[in-house]
Amino acid sequence: MSPTTLLTKPEPTTRPPEPTPPCTWTITTVEGITLTGHQPDWSMDDPSQTGMTLDQAVNYLREHAHYTMLPVDPVLPPATLDIDINGTRYRESTSAMFAAQIAFHPYSTQPHQQVPTASLTIVDAWDFEGLTPTDLARFATQIRTQADYFENTVLRDLITAREDWAAHRSRIPESCRSDRRQ
Repeated sequence: MSPTTLLTKPEPTTRPPEPTPPCTWTITTVEGITLTGHQPDWSMDDPSQTGMTLDQAVNYLREHAHYTMLPVDPVLPPATLDIDINGTRYRESTSAMFAAQIAFHPYSTQPHQQVPTASLTIVDAWDFEGLTPTDLARFATQIRTQADYFENTVLRDLITAREDWAAHRSRIPESCRSDRRQ
């Protein structure tokens, strides 16, 4: 590569992608009222509906949860141990020891449910008996790997979800809140 090449600004060969508009959900009531709100791109559920009354729509939104299930760390299989049966070592089938989910109920009457939080599931009834020093060391490594995954992936995704919701938060209009109407 010549010095001239290094000093020349390359011409872009492709245009940067156009920004995508924020996603929204829409509920159209039988009264002809349309409610819309921010649909987080990470959420696995879209509350869009038609054919319900305004009161039904408000109650539906209060119970609705935006959520996503996060995968178990793909780098290291979840805690598995080799088992020695009659001198033959074999690997038990793998299954998740931990699961992570980010969820929130944006229109809940409970303020603490209105922002994304993480939930961790730890599978119970797993007994690891007869561990050799090697087995215990491998298990400890897997637990550290899972902890790193929670800190480096789940935490990052949770912060991103909370920032996204803070920037796009939508509320049920006061005039449509059934608890305000008599």
